[in-house]
Amino acid sequence: MRMIIVRHGESEWNRIHRYQGQLDPSLSELGLRQAAALAERLKDEPISVIYTSPLQRAARTAEIIAGFHPNIELRRDSALLEIHHGDWQGKYSHEVETEYAEGLHEWRKHPTRSQMPNGESFSNVLKRTLEFKERLLVEHADQTVVVSTHDVLIKILLADALGMDMDRINRIWVSNASISEIQYGDGLPFLANLSEVSHLGRLALGHESQKAI
Repeated sequence: MRMIIVRHGESEWNRIHRYQGQLDPSLSELGLRQAAALAERLKDEPISVIYTSPLQRAARTAEIIAGFHPNIELRRDSALLEIHHGDWQGKYSHEVETEYAEGLHEWRKHPTRSQMPNGESFSNVLKRTLEFKERLLVEHADQTVVVSTHDVLIKILLADALGMDMDRINRIWVSNASISEIQYGDGLPFLANLSEVSHLGRLALGHESQKAI
């Protein structure tokens, strides 16, 4: 199976450095343009199915991709939701840095033992992400699948493919509207692409432009 993993285009809250988690801001104007460029990049891929998080920033990105593949099923799957940020959700990055400095440091350095106040445990998001992967390996063994989802989910899938310590996931940067690709076969998974943004040109955003996920 080829899993083409895309991160949603820039959202309105990405733009203003506000934590989203499972809250549901829409794509920004730039995010819509990024999604269109992403769709153009994927228009000739032999896609069998598109999976998306139900949150509109990912779902709208997936819908724009699906515009070039009108006969392909688009499936919304709650396993692809971003990690729930609990009390951080809706707060600006500077507020989280001030009010939850110790917790933010632990999230960045040791996410596996981190627990955002009233949020989702890392073990839960890890479990649902890997169960989703295993489900696709059975159902789409010889197919090309597009997955439109969020920062933490993508990092987990990439770290799993590489056999990385999950405490190192925040060393991976995944750009908005980027493409990562994992190829699964009989042997070890193969990371074929990591956060590619060549299709975005001047629409691409760097790490410094986004302070909250």
